[in-house]
Amino acid sequence: LWVVDTRLHGLAVFDLDTGAHVRTVGKRGSDDGNFNFPTNVAIGAEVYVTDTMNFRVQVLDHDGNFLRKWGRNCDSFGCFSRAKGIALDSVGNVYVTDAAFNNVQIFDPSGRLLLFFGGTGNGPGRMWLPAGMHIDRSDRVYVVSQYNWRVNIYQAYPEHVAAAEVQP
Repeated sequence: LWVVDTRLHGLAVFDLDTGAHVRTVGKRGSDDGNFNFPTNVAIGAEVYVTDTMNFRVQVLDHDGNFLRKWGRNCDSFGCFSRAKGIALDSVGNVYVTDAAFNNVQIFDPSGRLLLFFGGTGNGPGRMWLPAGMHIDRSDRVYVVSQYNWRVNIYQAYPEHVAAAEVQP
């Protein structure tokens, strides 16, 4: 069990059978494998962490070793301002909510931006301060829209997402 500890700027890993603390991954910093206010984690073939105040996603192996990262602080495609929620669809695409951009960006596992959706507002499909998210086994995407006091539900079609790519 991987638990994000935002206050301590790392991840705590626990044994699922015993509940015993196995290890701590990371500390405060901007170097690879360190974090500055991480907020969420998604587990698949690898471990994906939103490293919120370093404006990036970090990818670790299941032993907690750094593999790669993507993202930076800017206001363009593939950038982050306040990355929060993170989830994986059935083919391994990585979905990241950004609380400042009020959207969800979809990346392939290497960090290549494929698509994004959302936008500020309270109408259908819009979000306001999105935070946590989850993708179920049917590829339904659940996004918490905090200031709208709701959970937005979208249907992903990963086979179509994987074929897309945003053209800046």
